[in-house]
Amino acid sequence: MPLSPNEAADALRDISSTERRSFSAYGYKSAATFLILWGLLWMVGYGGTDLWPAQSGNLWLAVVVVGSVISTILGMRAKPKAGRRVDWRIFATWVSALGFISSMLTVVGKVDDAQVGALIPLFFAWIYVVMGVWMGWRFALAGVALATLTLGGFFFLHQHFLLWMAFVGGSTLVATGLWLRRA
Repeated sequence: MPLSPNEAADALRDISSTERRSFSAYGYKSAATFLILWGLLWMVGYGGTDLWPAQSGNLWLAVVVVGSVISTILGMRAKPKAGRRVDWRIFATWVSALGFISSMLTVVGKVDDAQVGALIPLFFAWIYVVMGVWMGWRFALAGVALATLTLGGFFFLHQHFLLWMAFVGGSTLVATGLWLRRA
């Protein structure tokens, strides 16, 4: 029994809808572990910066290196054995992000810890919003939440901003990772 043009169009719409939902769910599950990891590292970085401001550069260097190594290992384990090489695009993305943030800080000039502590999460919040446009609304919602909490803490809790970011910023990433894991 042949399909009518309307039935064929409905079937194609259903297939397209299923494909989009599947793509989003896969993206959510893939990102969840990384968000949890970086949320925990975020807590260490911001909390340590508040407690030992003179050591903040070394602390964040260690956080970024440890996080990058663990992220690379997790990413390679998530791929089938045959494809376990490091994708150059992931490396290029990290290098370009670090280059962009470094360039921004160089252009802006002398900034305090709170300004740096706000700029970087706002950059990543924007990335989450863009990911949400392409991969699923939950990323966008996480980005908006992160940006809102960052700006709220920066303007209304400036004296305690680093502790705010340790707790609220890190918790937002961890909670988003747990939320995406269930998607």
